[in-house]
Amino acid sequence: MIALKTVLCPIDFSPATSRQIDLAADLCHAFDAKLVVHHNRHSLGSGANVGWMWNADHRADKQAALEQKVQECLACVTKGVPTESLLTEGPRSWSVLAAAETVNADLVVLTAHGRRAEDHASITELLLEDGRRAVLVLHEPDVEPRTPRFTAGTVERQIVVAPTDLTAGSHAALAVAFDLARTLPVDLHLLHLLPKKRLQRRQASDEETVTNLRALVPTDLDRRVAVHVGHDDPTHGIVRYAQQIAAACIVMGEHTRPPSRRWFSHGISRAVLHDAHCPVWYVPGRRSDSERAVRFPNVTDWAVRSPSAGGQRRTGGDTGVR
Repeated sequence: MIALKTVLCPIDFSPATSRQIDLAADLCHAFDAKLVVHHNRHSLGSGANVGWMWNADHRADKQAALEQKVQECLACVTKGVPTESLLTEGPRSWSVLAAAETVNADLVVLTAHGRRAEDHASITELLLEDGRRAVLVLHEPDVEPRTPRFTAGTVERQIVVAPTDLTAGSHAALAVAFDLARTLPVDLHLLHLLPKKRLQRRQASDEETVTNLRALVPTDLDRRVAVHVGHDDPTHGIVRYAQQIAAACIVMGEHTRPPSRRWFSHGISRAVLHDAHCPVWYVPGRRSDSERAVRFPNVTDWAVRSPSAGGQRRTGGDTGVR
């Protein structure tokens, strides 16, 4: 079963914020998890001539205003979902990673704001490279017209695509996909793509691959899981198939230090993220603690955590979040 106890939702108050919180809260409702809504105030750099003066003069006012905006976002969350707010100040590119460590998040739900948004790209990169937790990345509404709804009250069943290269490295992502099918009203499609150049023996290859895919499906999900074999390069094939069946989400593994010929190389997993028209749920591969070690830069000692039950408590130390 998916161990989903805490979901971190970093927000920037852009038009995508409400949609992002809705999906994060929906998953918290389905898995009985806590939702932590986080915002980071990026201060002016110390290299600016009057940056330190601006921070000192406006710190209290900005803090109060941001706390109010975050609380307004929390007020829209479905009743019954435990919530908490987290406000911090520090480098944008490191903020979400530090926040995820602070609250021990199992899943981070964020929105990618396009290829040109370097801050957002670096945040996603850091989370994926860290490999400690799953990351669910949404896109802007103009790219992603539908918002997945996974709660039991949803009438329309959602389709989840789980690409697999049939190696042990993809088993973690498949396990998550199977658990989603068990817990939520979704139909799961397993996808494997064969290279286009293998034109000879195509029928035999297809049949063999279908058999291998079927062998991966747990018996309790036999009627809920479809398998598909295609002939395409991984990036285009995954995205195109997800579009063809109007998938609500793609669940794929984020392999660490992949072999040169592995399906889900660094470039492919990122390309799927940029080209997909639905959210992409990245499941981390196994990694040693030493490989996961992350050093955070020094940031301003300002963080406010506010449980929904009332009251506030401050956390000091090097905490940077976005």
